[in-house]
Order: sequence, then C-alpha cells, then structure tokens
Amino acid sequence: MPLPSLPPKTLNLAEFRRQFPLTVENFASLPNREAWLNRVWEIERRWQMARENPQKPEEVILFDSAPKDLAAEAEFEIIYAGGTLGLLHAAVMAAKYNRRVLIFDAHTVGVTHRDWNISDEELGEFIRLGLFTREEIETAVANRYKTGFVKFYDANSPIKTPPLFMDNVLDVAIEADKLLALAAGKLKKTGSKIVSHLRFVRAYVRQDKVLVECEGANDGERRLFAAKLFVDATGTNSKVSRQLNAGKSITHICPTVGTLATGFKRGGGEKEVDFSVGEILVSTEDAADNRQLIWEGFPGNPRKDEYTTYLFFYDSIESKADKSLLRLFEDYFEKLPGYKQKNAAWRVVKPVFGYIPSVHQHGWKNVKKTATSRITLIGDAAGLSSPLTFCGFGSHVRNLRKLTARTEKVLRENSFDEKSLSGINAYEPRVAQMASLAEFMRPTETGKPSVVNETMNAVMSALQSLDASIAREMFQDRISFESFKKILMTTAQIHPAVFKKMFAHLGAKGAFWWIANIAKSALHEKNSKIPLTSETTGRLS
Repeated sequence: MPLPSLPPKTLNLAEFRRQFPLTVENFASLPNREAWLNRVWEIERRWQMARENPQKPEEVILFDSAPKDLAAEAEFEIIYAGGTLGLLHAAVMAAKYNRRVLIFDAHTVGVTHRDWNISDEELGEFIRLGLFTREEIETAVANRYKTGFVKFYDANSPIKTPPLFMDNVLDVAIEADKLLALAAGKLKKTGSKIVSHLRFVRAYVRQDKVLVECEGANDGERRLFAAKLFVDATGTNSKVSRQLNAGKSITHICPTVGTLATGFKRGGGEKEVDFSVGEILVSTEDAADNRQLIWEGFPGNPRKDEYTTYLFFYDSIESKADKSLLRLFEDYFEKLPGYKQKNAAWRVVKPVFGYIPSVHQHGWKNVKKTATSRITLIGDAAGLSSPLTFCGFGSHVRNLRKLTARTEKVLRENSFDEKSLSGINAYEPRVAQMASLAEFMRPTETGKPSVVNETMNAVMSALQSLDASIAREMFQDRISFESFKKILMTTAQIHPAVFKKMFAHLGAKGAFWWIANIAKSALHEKNSKIPLTSETTGRLS
C-alpha cells in the first residue's frame, strides 16, 4: 500500500501491523516497541516531506529580525541543535576551550538510534584531543576484531573474487550511548547546559548574535536562546541545510536499517557469526527493484551475545527506488535468514536505522553550502563525508581536532561571516573521487542485475593483487592519488569494460567532473606540506 502523500505525525500499532507486519512482529521483544516504530516513522516522514517540495525548503533562517513576543532566556557562546555528533563537538568546545555552550535535541541528548565502529588509531583522536583518557574510552568499547572483510556476490559474475580481508578497519565496536554519556559528563562539569526534548524551530541572524527559537517536543512551549554561533548537527534532514542549498542539500542517499540482536548461530560458517571478524560490505544477491542491497555484520559484546547487522543500498535521491525505511525493515527481516542463521532465542535488543547522505561535487569548488553568517553545519547535516562506507562518525572523529580548532579560531577572532565558517567542515578533494567510485554500487535502470557485483568484484580483485595498505587506505578514505591510480589501472586490466560502465553510471558530464576532481585531488596532495589525514569512513556502525 503506498504511503500517504501527507503522512500523519504518528501511527498506532494496528496501522503499523497492517502495513509492516514483519517489523512489528520482530520488534515485539522491545519494551517500547510502538515508540521505536514511531521514531523510524518520524525520520521517514521528514524525508518524504522534504522530497515532496525540494524546490521550496522551509524558511528557518531569518536575517535582521527577531520574534516580537519572545525574549531570550539565556545567552551562550555556542548553541548546538542535535545531541549525538553535535555532543562530541560541544564537549570539546566546553571542556578544552572553556566555551559556554547549550546543546539540545528533539529526543534525548546522548541517545542514538545507531551504533558505531572505528579503528583504534582513529579512536586515539579523542585522547590526542584530551577529551577522554584511554581508560574512559575502554568503558565504551564493546569488542575488538582480529580482522574484517568485504565480499560481493559472484554467482552470476564472470569474475570470482574471494573475500578481501583487511586489518585495522572498523575493527573496534563502540557502544555509542556509553561514549556519548562520557561526553555529556565532561560538558556538564563546565557549567554548560544540556536540554532534551527540545526541537529547533528557526534562527534569527543579527549583526551581533544569533537567536535560536525552539519548542518543547512534548508540550510545544516556545523558548528562545542567544549565542555568538549556532551549530546545526540535526542530521540528513536538516532544514537549515536545505534552505542554504535551495532544497538541494544532498545528491545521493543511503537508506539503512538493522538491529542489535542476540541469538545468532555462532561458528565459522558463511551464515554463522564469528565474534572476532567484522563483515564490512557483503552482498548475497544481484540487484532488483532498482537497488543493490548490501549487508554489514559487526559483533558487539561477546559476553552479551550482541551482534549488529545492517541492510542498506546506495542511491540517487532522484531514482525510482523505494527509500522507505519501514519497507526496508520488512525486506531486512524477510532476507536476514539468507545472510545469518538465527536460533530459537533470537531477539531484537535495539533497532538501528537512518538516512546517510552523500554529495557528488560537480564543480571546481566545494559547491555545497555548509554555513552562513553565524550558522554552520557539522556531521550528516553538512553531508560532506565519503559515501563509500557511509558513516559520519568516522569522519567526525578523525576531523574533530581540526573542526573544533577552527571553531575556536572564529570565536577568538570574532569572525562569524560565511567564508570563515565554511572552513569548519570535513571535506577534502579526494572525497569527490570516492563518491563517484561509490556510484558503481548503484544499478542503472538499463543495466544487468549483476553489473554492480561484477564491477565491485573487479575492484576487489584489483585490491587483492595490490599492497594491503592500499585497501586499508581506500576503506578509511585516506587514499593517495598514486594508490587510487593503481586501483583504476589494475581494475581496468581485470575488467576492461569498467570505464564504459563509468560513463553509463555517471554520464558524460559526471565522468568529466570525476576526472576533474581526481586531478584536483592529485594537485592538492602534491601541494600539501602535511601528511594526508583520514576524512571519512564507517557508517552507522
């Protein structure tokens, strides 16, 4: 049944059961099942409404004005909307730079509907920043793996490729809420403020400050706060991002669903779970319904028997593919036995879900706007991370020192113009080339169902023949131009039609800008006097 064009704010359990029976059945172990279902529905509803009128974004930034009937109840140096990735940024600004901040969220600050994976090297950024000690971080580590792998389905592909194993890539499982609780504790000790169940309404940009209007998520009470700077970390569906970019805040999207669950069959078999091995990207079938479905499997706490699985697909926002999260959950529960075996005690501990954004840059400069006067975007709201392994967490952590140092600089210099604030983002030229590589993971309407797996098997085969460090660079998106060139050349030798497929996927204009962005990345690397730093990785996990 098609979803209504103007979806209601909530659905009752009977309506959920009628439209999404497998999801309701499998969420039965959750004590707050209906609340979780409506949380998924809320995110999906916001996505639908944004897509209905992409050229008419809601006006949430107003200049040189203020609400006439509402006075600011408190003033801060920075106000953050969004209590997950925004909380990590806010904690650094409060604890390291002694800035007085306010952070609020429409739900509970520091509680997320995702879990995260990263590497120890990247996790060390928190220690280098001085935000957490090693001992504190360890309290949030659920598991460490010996290795991880990527494996694309090859039953209908002429290229048969064994699993590509990689060490030190997404091999540390983090309990996201525990890490965020640590950050919240650091922030509270500074005298800064955390407010949950408060929803962003609009921002009024004045010459000397920004006024941020909010409303209670439960009671609708209007509140107003003032600050020198407003940071939007509300995620993919950011209204600020849509307004700044005339409704075109992202070009590609990755609908993602999954569960943290117990009761998978343990062992070394293909459909069994091994708590010492991460499954970074795995496909089990060819494309259908304009989607190439891909799995991820990340072991959590082995003592608790917790294992996280995701199902997702990479897509253009303009494609015909159904991007409903709840319908993808139905597919997830139907197809899960084909990926991993469950035993009789299998149950969902927590659902994980979201829309992961991506931007393909078609221009000489970073064309996406991530700031205006006294307002800047971070995390998925900015949407400038690489889509290859699809997660803002890795990008945010690897760039946290740079992002917070630049934020401190604009505060210290009192430089809140658009140009100064636009530098507070995680974008690098090589993200554009990796975004176009990820485009091969999206089927075309006229392509064979096997084409995505076939192309990706060629790339994985090329990586098998190259030094292991190149695969690690690629999946942590810190790849050098020389390494990227080796991948392209080796892939072309194994799979001569790859460049023909590139033009089919990207079109002549898209292919031109991919080549242009590769050249720009090479020039950037040549001129850089400091080592390349990681920019993005990871996904929800």
